[in-house]
Amino acid sequence: MPARAGQPDLFTRRVRRAPPAPEFSIHVMVADVLDRWASPGWRFTHFPSGELRNKITAARLKRMGLKPGWPDFILLSPAALAHFLELKRRGRKLSDDQDDFADWCAAHGYPFAMTDDFGVALATLKTWGAVRGSVHA
Repeated sequence: MPARAGQPDLFTRRVRRAPPAPEFSIHVMVADVLDRWASPGWRFTHFPSGELRNKITAARLKRMGLKPGWPDFILLSPAALAHFLELKRRGRKLSDDQDDFADWCAAHGYPFAMTDDFGVALATLKTWGAVRGSVHA
């Protein structure tokens, strides 16, 4: 039986680290905050374009116009401005397509943020005005 994460391995005497928490957790936490404490007039959706799919479904979505690189959350403010939030598993980086999208946002004045930390995501949402300032991590 293999050693559990965070416990010493009796053969190598090394401590195995727990794997990073799945991305799903941070996505759900951000969605819960937005569902409960979104500022008046704000709208949002989660954009699940990166999930594992079979080839037929992937081809159908591509044919329907799904483009790579779009972030996980798309938020619309009452001031008619889109904001984009990409959430990553701890330590992961943007893909090339996501990097291109972030660069496009910067060039055209659209707010874009990427983080692997819930506290940073919450602070970003507060800075944008998407959630009430009284919400704390």
